[in-house]
Amino acid sequence: MSRIRYLPVYFSIVFFLTQPGFGQATLSPAEAEAQKCEDKIANVQRDILGKYEDSLGELQLTFQKAADLDGALTVRAERQRVAKEQSLSDKDYVDEPKALRTLQTQLVTKVRELTAQLVQESMPRLIEFKKTLTVAGKLDEALNVRSAIERLQNTHVPVVRASAGTVVPAETLILAYGADRGRADKTYKGTKITVHGVLAGYRQDSADANVYNLYLTGGTGNGWVQCSLSASNYRFREEKGSFGAVSFVITTKDGDSTARVQKGQTVDIRGVCEGFDEVVRLGKCELPR
Repeated sequence: MSRIRYLPVYFSIVFFLTQPGFGQATLSPAEAEAQKCEDKIANVQRDILGKYEDSLGELQLTFQKAADLDGALTVRAERQRVAKEQSLSDKDYVDEPKALRTLQTQLVTKVRELTAQLVQESMPRLIEFKKTLTVAGKLDEALNVRSAIERLQNTHVPVVRASAGTVVPAETLILAYGADRGRADKTYKGTKITVHGVLAGYRQDSADANVYNLYLTGGTGNGWVQCSLSASNYRFREEKGSFGAVSFVITTKDGDSTARVQKGQTVDIRGVCEGFDEVVRLGKCELPR
């Protein structure tokens, strides 16, 4: 039986050469980066699905040796379906036998994880291409890059709403908004999350003296997450230490908790994602105790 080549449902391979602007002999650096990501995803799909086909043959043999006719027939039917449809998604999951169901869920989950990882690895370079082209005034080219980013994400990475309390690296949040603000809003906006990042700086809000903003980054310089803490809940002061080190001291109004943070230090701040306005914004913030 021939091996499965691709998944047209959840893991369909969308080749950019079929898209407008991608039929040219020479690809731009951004197009080449997007195509490289697609090629890697196709390789992952081929490898995982080849293993699925092999595993189905082994599983059918196991049921046959155990004289489990129903199990063997179900697996055989799945092998025939796969040979015909060349697909696997959660709509193909069976209830019984459980060994087949487990195999299906493991492989679909594995493909999703590896695919999401490949897309995430390509995002920083694609976002940088988009920014550079925008600054240079090449707006149509920047728009093409944004479309490539949207195709990669929408085709291969489903939007999943962040759960309340989820810990999100600052770099992940920054990249999400740098890639596609609408998609990032669907994932994070309005949700109370904990952002984990490096303190790049802090200052009193220019529009509200009762608010201090702390700026977290992922360390790559791609942007910041602005975390706003209110003076109604905290007291703020700077404290000079030995060798000229300066700490920003944040104390709860009841005095029960004090945090000393310095630039370059990794910190966690919990708050409600408010979306993007010059920077990614986190409101109603608090320091986890």
